[in-house]
Amino acid sequence: MDFQPKNILLINPPSGFLIDQRVFLPLGIASVAATARTKGHSIRLMDLADIDDYTEEVAQEVSRSKYDAVGITATSPQFYYAYRILKGIKSVDPKLKVIIGGSHASMFSSYRKNLIGKFERNGGGKSLQDFLYGEDPNFEKLEEFDSIAEGEERSLQLALDSDKKWVDGGVESDLDSLPLPARDLFDIKSYLFDPQGSSKFVIDGKPSGSLISQRGCPYTCEFCCGRDSVMYKQVKMPGGVLRVHSPTRILEELDLMHEESGLDSFMFYDDEFNLHPPRTIELCNVLKQRNYKFRGFVKSDLLVKHPEVAKAMQEAGFVEVLTGVESGSERILSRHLHKKTSPTINYRAAEICLENGLAFKALTLLGHTSETPSDIMDTRDWLLKTGRRFYDNLGPGHFTFDLTVFQPYAGCPIWDKAEKNKGEFSDHYKWVYTTRSGKDVVDPQYGGIFFNKVDFSKEHGFYKGIPGNYKAFIRTSHVSAEQFVALRDSIEWEIRDRLGMSQLSKITSSSQFDHSMGQK
Repeated sequence: MDFQPKNILLINPPSGFLIDQRVFLPLGIASVAATARTKGHSIRLMDLADIDDYTEEVAQEVSRSKYDAVGITATSPQFYYAYRILKGIKSVDPKLKVIIGGSHASMFSSYRKNLIGKFERNGGGKSLQDFLYGEDPNFEKLEEFDSIAEGEERSLQLALDSDKKWVDGGVESDLDSLPLPARDLFDIKSYLFDPQGSSKFVIDGKPSGSLISQRGCPYTCEFCCGRDSVMYKQVKMPGGVLRVHSPTRILEELDLMHEESGLDSFMFYDDEFNLHPPRTIELCNVLKQRNYKFRGFVKSDLLVKHPEVAKAMQEAGFVEVLTGVESGSERILSRHLHKKTSPTINYRAAEICLENGLAFKALTLLGHTSETPSDIMDTRDWLLKTGRRFYDNLGPGHFTFDLTVFQPYAGCPIWDKAEKNKGEFSDHYKWVYTTRSGKDVVDPQYGGIFFNKVDFSKEHGFYKGIPGNYKAFIRTSHVSAEQFVALRDSIEWEIRDRLGMSQLSKITSSSQFDHSMGQK
């Protein structure tokens, strides 16, 4: 059959849970749009970030223009808006094909595959649909879309060509073969500057853009959505080929952002910039050709094993690194997080950054499986110790931290492998996860983590709130939801006070992105 180019409307929904919805461009849909254009499709992109009457704007667009399909991207918190956009489209044109993609669709598609195995083992005479709807409230609302597309750039084309409800476009093997993200479809200035002309997100005092240079993370942190998804965990293709952009291609993307938007500083949103140390050093040697400044995420144990990477990053223009410390508790890190790290290793990674003149941001969580008040105090003590080391050597401003409360999402083992709660707290929490997979009995010494599965069509379910207005939707055997919030607030205030850091009256949108790695 001959290829027929289509007129496609792509939509980035609002993110009303963020203080400022326009900080970093949503690179996923920008890359999907660019790929679709190279295939010959006509693409119109509606960026509804910070648009109040978003459903009306979409309805008007669909009414006045002839589209063959609509593709909507959404994280799980964004699904609240994506679902209402679907309803608005169908009220205007019930026959128009509406495709849902992005991390929410991908995570639930992956979760669905895992549940099919469970259904085949003990479906209890139910239909697959009834079984899935009983396991999770989100499947029913997702299946109101004409197509649920898992995967990367090819997922849109597959959804266009297929009549199946669930499609999997897989992962990309040759990232350099993909076109540069279609940043031209966005109002770039609204992402760089506020209405008063002040820069929204700065690195080394300059407005900053963002990019992703490699894909996949092989680690198995039980709190991380994406651990059960090939798209987010696959780092190599058969034959050992890394899923990375070449240094030449990365420099091309940086230079284009510099030429078109005047940017000289950039945030690398790779899961772990130092995942492959030889490749990282090779890239840094190329980045030295420019005078750009950078921030990026690093894996602490790899930094300790390969301290030469920190030096290469500093010479390439990196001024700050962020790492997922997650907890200061040896027990939590070794028993639950599987990060191949420890409080000692994390501290040494911070020292290596200090020795190389790199600012350090520690990303930490409260609400880990089986967490106790003692574990939480270990996190407090680690942050104070590390922050004091930086303060004493470089003064204020070179150490920062992020302390938030965990919120489960589909795709993380805690959500995907949870069991229906038949024990303690079952009157308030329907699900429980322990490391003893498949057991109804919670570890009597430490317990598990208890939570309810959010219906994202009704609730945002975001975890990154405003200080003073935090909410927790989880508890452990030893710490209640209310205690997690109170401890988070008191610890952050204490650390900032003792290290001479300013207190936060509000969380910034950029810091929300810092922890959630919001480009996914």
